[in-house]
Amino acid sequence: MFLKTTLTTLTFSLSSLAFAGPGHSDDHDSDQEPSFNAGQPGREHYVDRIIDVEASDQMRFISDDWAVQPGETVRFVVTNTGQLPHEFVIDTAQGNAVHRKSMMETMANGDMMAHDDPNAVAVAPGETSELIWTFTDAGTFEAACNLPGHYEAGMSIDIAVTNDTFAQTN
Repeated sequence: MFLKTTLTTLTFSLSSLAFAGPGHSDDHDSDQEPSFNAGQPGREHYVDRIIDVEASDQMRFISDDWAVQPGETVRFVVTNTGQLPHEFVIDTAQGNAVHRKSMMETMANGDMMAHDDPNAVAVAPGETSELIWTFTDAGTFEAACNLPGHYEAGMSIDIAVTNDTFAQTN
């Protein structure tokens, strides 16, 4: 029980650091628009459907449907049902790995991080955040919580983007 309490306290302490301070994306330092391997930020008036997502302290993203078609614009409505902060980042598995490494390096230096990237939302306990995303190409992408320890505990899910997918509409 002591180990569980200690890990929970450590995770909450480190996770809360990630919600303040300067951003971490190198893309924001240039005059160019950031580019993403998993698609691009979507626009409100192009939303094809809504996918409701639960982010839980069991370190899981829960939804009825993770299948998407290329060109589809999805509004992800992410509700944090737990007591810990979470984030929802859409990227490739490699992109999320870079994100986690950057977070750990920044936090190890005592700096704080803000999540102002267009492919990510931070979701405080009991709150709901939305992310509108257009999946431009087919492939397998990942939604992940990259806060320290969350991904490693299983908080990621594959998003299959394929023409063979028959997506549900809301």
